[in-house]
Amino acid sequence: MLTTEYALWAIVVLFLVLVCAMIPTFVQIRRTAKQAEDFLRLVELELRPTLIELKEVVGSLNRVSDHVAGGLKKMDGTLEAIAEVGQTVRDVNQLAQHIVFPRLITGAAFMTGLRVGLKTLIVRLAGRR
Repeated sequence: MLTTEYALWAIVVLFLVLVCAMIPTFVQIRRTAKQAEDFLRLVELELRPTLIELKEVVGSLNRVSDHVAGGLKKMDGTLEAIAEVGQTVRDVNQLAQHIVFPRLITGAAFMTGLRVGLKTLIVRLAGRR
């Protein structure tokens, strides 16, 4: 039983040493927790105005984006009208290329031939006199 008693006393002594070693650790943990609490309180006081300003900025951005969306809706009709005008110009261009230009070229060739023919006829008629 003597060995058992020594073992029990050794356990008790080790437990006391452990408890004594833990006391400064718990004191330091308490100080750290207090400092962290003070720091968080300070940060909260400093961040509160920043968060309020941030909320105002987000609100302003939301209003601006709503105005931009409204302006884009208004411009949508204008852009559609511009697209229609562009399509009309394309249609007129195709009409001119397929109908007017060939006839214009044919008419110009006819007029050139007629002019040259008339000049030739006048020259020959004038030469016979």
